Amino acid sequence: MIPQFHLHKNQGMVFQARGKNRFRVVVAGRRFGKTILAIIELVIAALTEGGKYLWYVAPTYKQAEMIAWRLLKKINPDKTAKYNEVKLSVEFFNGSRIELKGADKEDNLRGTGLDGLVVDEFASIHSNWQVWNEVLRPALTDKKGWCLFIGTPKGKDALWELWLKGQKEEEGYKSWTFKTSDNPFIDKAEIESARQSMPQRHFRQEFEASFEDYTGLVYPEFTVKNIIEPTYLPIHYQRIGAIDPAISGVTGVLKAAIDETGAFIVYSEHYELNQRVNEVAQAITEEGIKWYIDPASGATNMQKDGKLYSLFDEYGDNGIHATTAENDVEAGINRVGEYLKQNQIKIFSTCKSLIYELERYHWVEEKETAGGMLKPKPYKKDDHLVDCLRYLLMSRVRDSKVPAPPINPNSVWNKYVRAQEHKEHEEGQYAKTTTHQR
Repeated sequence: MIPQFHLHKNQGMVFQARGKNRFRVVVAGRRFGKTILAIIELVIAALTEGGKYLWYVAPTYKQAEMIAWRLLKKINPDKTAKYNEVKLSVEFFNGSRIELKGADKEDNLRGTGLDGLVVDEFASIHSNWQVWNEVLRPALTDKKGWCLFIGTPKGKDALWELWLKGQKEEEGYKSWTFKTSDNPFIDKAEIESARQSMPQRHFRQEFEASFEDYTGLVYPEFTVKNIIEPTYLPIHYQRIGAIDPAISGVTGVLKAAIDETGAFIVYSEHYELNQRVNEVAQAITEEGIKWYIDPASGATNMQKDGKLYSLFDEYGDNGIHATTAENDVEAGINRVGEYLKQNQIKIFSTCKSLIYELERYHWVEEKETAGGMLKPKPYKKDDHLVDCLRYLLMSRVRDSKVPAPPINPNSVWNKYVRAQEHKEHEEGQYAKTTTHQR
């Protein structure tokens, strides 16, 4: 007996087409219910007829384990099923089998005949066109298996190509597009909140399942509202810095303070050509700063005293003890865009090189060598300080696992602290002036 699962109307539309279209492509916004639809499809296919061999493929093995494996165990009605926690597989009473795979372990995807397949977040799979054409599609040939692609867009890539096939209903393909709001169980106020806080292009992609053309400026959210005149920054504000180093070429450095609201105030920049590390370190040294550095600085591509050495080591030897920055470019760009839009990034007007780069940083399409598809990437020119800004923003995730309690700037104590800090600052300025006059 096949169990009854409850799907919302739009999920049901895709499910009803499973016997009519061999290749189905569902492009949907976040929280539409893509993964639960996929698992239900696999479970019903396994229970409908014995001896079926079915796969669920995620971009990485870890994602398959964290998302789909828990869901599969939760909704599977076959209480006699045997689960293998190591191989992420489940065997049913009738001999059918579902296995969860990660596309990052490509060798584990070869040489197998499949009855059916779900590919989750296809757009996020590295070299997805190659994985599909050379590995997964051949696995369906012997048994004339079916495939369900599900995912959120990431520009006009391989998912877009398959979606177009489905729109034209070519070669057994059928495709649909659903917004997050097409899931009736999602609070519309949450969607509107995301619309107000996110960069519009990112919102359209993530919540409206729009295949966005990445052209023009990377940060259209950057405006004059993000620029402020230099002002006194209380000493209790957390200070962080980011370094985009170079052996030869431009070294970029930014320093920022984080205020009570979590806003980033970029108050200093260093932008110099062909400086030695000791010269940069001397120029940027400041007490109380937590430093982040481009992870590429760890490459041992220099020699010193007959030993291989890295820029990371060199900065450490010169007193700049940094943590390697998070370098997820896409996530970092989205985070910077969100903060700019919410006016949570404020930049001193004296940081002229950063402002120059933000006003010109733009997208360009580059061809992938493996699949031949065009993918948008930021143009790699005049990007040293915008990279530093991205490192600063992504450091916030790492530093804020447990958010600090909000500070009330108008409390009696904090007014006293600010008054004392201001007094010390004024006295320090007076001492410097009198010393200079002497």
